[in-house]
Amino acid sequence: MESLQDIAHQIYQKTGVMTSSKDVEKILSAAAATPHFWEIISLSQKPFSVVAEIIELLRQRNLLKVEKNGDIKFNSKGLEYLGSLKIAPKRTYTCHACEGRGINFSKLEDLIKKFDQVTVNRPKAISDYDQGFVTTQTVVGRIALLAERGDLEGKKLLVLGDDDLVSIAAGLSGMPTEIVVMEIDDRLVEYINEVANKYNLPIKAMKYDFRDKLPEEYVGYFDTFITDPPETIEALEICIGRGISALSKEGCAGYFGLTLIEASLEKWNVFQQILASKFKVVVTDIIHNFNHYVNWDYLLNTVGKQYEFVQVEPKLNWYRSSMYRIETLKDSKGIENEYKPCELYVDEEALIYRGDKA
Repeated sequence: MESLQDIAHQIYQKTGVMTSSKDVEKILSAAAATPHFWEIISLSQKPFSVVAEIIELLRQRNLLKVEKNGDIKFNSKGLEYLGSLKIAPKRTYTCHACEGRGINFSKLEDLIKKFDQVTVNRPKAISDYDQGFVTTQTVVGRIALLAERGDLEGKKLLVLGDDDLVSIAAGLSGMPTEIVVMEIDDRLVEYINEVANKYNLPIKAMKYDFRDKLPEEYVGYFDTFITDPPETIEALEICIGRGISALSKEGCAGYFGLTLIEASLEKWNVFQQILASKFKVVVTDIIHNFNHYVNWDYLLNTVGKQYEFVQVEPKLNWYRSSMYRIETLKDSKGIENEYKPCELYVDEEALIYRGDKA
């Protein structure tokens, strides 16, 4: 059997995603811990296409088999291979109560209950805008994080895209003085405004495409922004750039999620350089796996691999992202130019189907 480095090279040739021997090792460790493909992704925190191709390569090398139900199991040859490399099953010690966020949710029970009651008829996630909203615990965890960092109470909050309905949770908390939602989906704009009117929340939702220039009245207006951007480099740059241009002064904050499932460490490196060099902001926090997403209905219809172990309904909320917090300095600057076209959803690391690779 090939070395881990040889496997990494083959996967790079297949996917175009930079892959190291350590990446392969982490995926093998995750696969040794669970037979469920989507949980392997969650445990390994490596790009979807890389995980899928490594599992398929191991199947072709007769190191594992795929059961009729899609479960992935190492055979005796595969277990011997893992043993020769001293690769053990992935260990996890995450706190069940806070899911690794470090937040005491017992203090947030009222907000959790109220949010679930208010949003029971929320619009479904649709593929048109690559939507997939987070769990209630994630939404409320975001509110707690913003509040704990001093970025919510008495502040003006911008939400750039809001299928997660963070604006409603923030409004129900009673902490921000003003909340503006800029959202491309007409369904969500209408829904958020309806809920705001019904419950007398300080929220205004408006239709907006972040590729467009910000409305003049909102340039330099907000204390805090939060967004969950698409993960091509172009989309990350323009979305976060718009958010930064909406902040009012030094010491303001921006929050956004970034996965390792559709954004490799190579992409993180490129984007962190943009944050530091182009936008001149500081990354103050990266909280691993803070954001947990509810499984979306259209996943298997759009996923970019048709292997039998991929075409299995997830058994857990497997899609997760780390929460970034950035803070502005006196010379920070965002993007204020006119309409800026960019590729939003599709690159070699994307989860969605691209048509050029099976």
